[in-house]
Amino acid sequence: MMDRLFDALPLWFGILGGGVVALQVMTNVRQRLRRAERQHQGHQGRVHNASQAVREHARATLALKREQRQMEVELAELEQIIEECEQQAEREKVADTQIYVFDERKNIGDTAFVSMITHPDFNNLARNAPDEVVQSWKAGRRYLIWAASDKMAHAKVSMRFNQDKGYRVGQPAPYEGNQDNF
Repeated sequence: MMDRLFDALPLWFGILGGGVVALQVMTNVRQRLRRAERQHQGHQGRVHNASQAVREHARATLALKREQRQMEVELAELEQIIEECEQQAEREKVADTQIYVFDERKNIGDTAFVSMITHPDFNNLARNAPDEVVQSWKAGRRYLIWAASDKMAHAKVSMRFNQDKGYRVGQPAPYEGNQDNF
């Protein structure tokens, strides 16, 4: 029996050696798996952090885009308001034309009247007149006239700015400003 035991001894050592080798391989594989799992978790953590950073940047970008669109709308509204104000100022400027003094002679008891005088075709009357003068006659010039009544003021103006020459004389209205300035 001992002989058999000695004959089977290399087999038992082989099995024991194989078991030790298998145990070492299994331990080595477990260590590799744990290391790979730690690396995988580290990569997942970095991916998660990068994903969070990208999401934050995306939120900030979207917020900035919304703010930019809102500012563009506000800018368009402001540009529209500015344009309307400039047009209003231009209309007021045209409406508030310069007052020309018709005659500086003032009699006792005269009051100031303002009359609008236009000439739609002033360019034919004064061929070399500057464009702004032609435009002011087309738009109308306001003249201050000293007279005792509006009828007398109209007669004075009509004599000087004759309708036969193309002038159109508006009905005189009392001057509403300070007459002492003239």
